[in-house]
Amino acid sequence: MILAPLADADRYAGLHPRFARAFAWCGEQRNLAAADGRRELGDGLAVIIESGSTHDPRERRFESHRANIDIQVNLSGGECMDWIPTAELRVEDDFAPDGDIAFYAQPERPATRLVVDPGWFAIFYPQDAHKPVLHRVATATPFRKLVFKVPI
Repeated sequence: MILAPLADADRYAGLHPRFARAFAWCGEQRNLAAADGRRELGDGLAVIIESGSTHDPRERRFESHRANIDIQVNLSGGECMDWIPTAELRVEDDFAPDGDIAFYAQPERPATRLVVDPGWFAIFYPQDAHKPVLHRVATATPFRKLVFKVPI
């Protein structure tokens, strides 16, 4: 798991052949203003543009992916995300045969809480269970974000 400001993305662009393209996409103002939805960017790279309201952590489950690395970029509103290694969790809903997501039971120990401000990103690898789009304060707040799906 990595948490960093988008201004430092160049430090992480070399960790995967498609990371640089994802970070470059974030630099295009017209991309950031695009309507919500999924866009295929080629070579297996995709981005999901998402807007909504944050959730109470008790309403969300931990998830992980086996075929993709997530780069989650907060554009506005901010959010919290919880993180814990998948090895410490019990699977509730396993991967569908053709799916890329598993869900986990709430762990016994507290997870690590990440504060993801606008202009910051988090990278989650398959061993990183994450619970995104959580309240930063006691109530729901609006957010806008990008979720890049980077094939392993």
